[in-house]
Amino acid sequence: MNFNKIFFLSLLGILVFSSCKDDEDNTLPLSEGVNITLRNTLQDPNEAEGTYASLFGQADNAFDEVATLSNSVAEFSTALAQDGTPIGDISGLYNIDFTDSKIDFTLLPTADDPFWQNVFGVFPAGKFDRYYFTFSEPHNISSYSSNNSSVNLRIDSETVIVVEISEAYDMNPGISFSITLD
Repeated sequence: MNFNKIFFLSLLGILVFSSCKDDEDNTLPLSEGVNITLRNTLQDPNEAEGTYASLFGQADNAFDEVATLSNSVAEFSTALAQDGTPIGDISGLYNIDFTDSKIDFTLLPTADDPFWQNVFGVFPAGKFDRYYFTFSEPHNISSYSSNNSSVNLRIDSETVIVVEISEAYDMNPGISFSITLD
């Protein structure tokens, strides 16, 4: 084989491999095994945003929850549940389940739940329920889509996202929504 053929075949091989899709292009937004910290805040119309814990006179981080991302088990199966608050035990509000490319929220309480029944209803303008998720490593989320027009995702940094529930959200038993991550 002469030098020109070898050179041509080598050049052709380089071109073929360099035109192949890079493995990093297949990176999913989230990685199984990453730790996630959840903090909830609420904001009523014409009021400042405050943490869920502050409603009970607790430090902002008192009700933070931590989980490890698993594609087979819900990370926050009873999010916002609290034992021993000044008003008694509070059952969870949402089952929040992450996968490598999706977040599913399912409302848990029934219509007769003694604590949550007072918060059911349609959100007015200016009301926000925010779920801050802080990841132990960069999340790789660049965009999203939601199947509920009252639910948005905000990317605050490479390790923090915020699921923001707002005006016209119909918070009633049986509601669920999903956010697809890209």
